[in-house]
Amino acid sequence: MKLLYAILFLSFLTLASSRFLPVIEVRIMNKRGNGHSIGIHCRSKDDDLGYHRISDGQQVHFSFRENFFHTTTFNCDIEWDSRRHFNFDSYRAQRDDHGRCTTECLWKTTDEGLYGYDQEHEYWQLYYLAKK
Repeated sequence: MKLLYAILFLSFLTLASSRFLPVIEVRIMNKRGNGHSIGIHCRSKDDDLGYHRISDGQQVHFSFRENFFHTTTFNCDIEWDSRRHFNFDSYRAQRDDHGRCTTECLWKTTDEGLYGYDQEHEYWQLYYLAKK
C-alpha cells in the first residue's frame, strides 16, 4: 500500500511541477539563399513531429515544457540535398538548460552549415559544417 501511495505521489508531483516549468520554443530557420530548401524531421522520445520541407527564408518551430527530470531531448535530421544530411539535437536539456537557450532555441541553416544561437552570450555558433 505504501508503494502505491509513493507512486501516486511521484506521479502527481511530476505532472504538477511540469506546469510550472517554462515553455521552450525551438525555431529552425532556412537561410541558405538562392531558393535552396531543406528537409527536416524532428522527434523526442515521446513525440514524432514528422518530416517537413522548408523553403528558403521559411522556418519550422515547435514548443514544449521541459520534463521534471530535465532529460528532454529533441533530435532532428536535416537534408541539405540528396547527398548531404546529418543529425543533431535541436534541444538537449543537459546542454541547453544552462543559458544556451533557456526559453528559445534558435537554429539557422546557411550554405556553410548549421548555426545555433547562444542566448546567454548573444552570438551564433557554428555547430555543423555542411561539407560539399
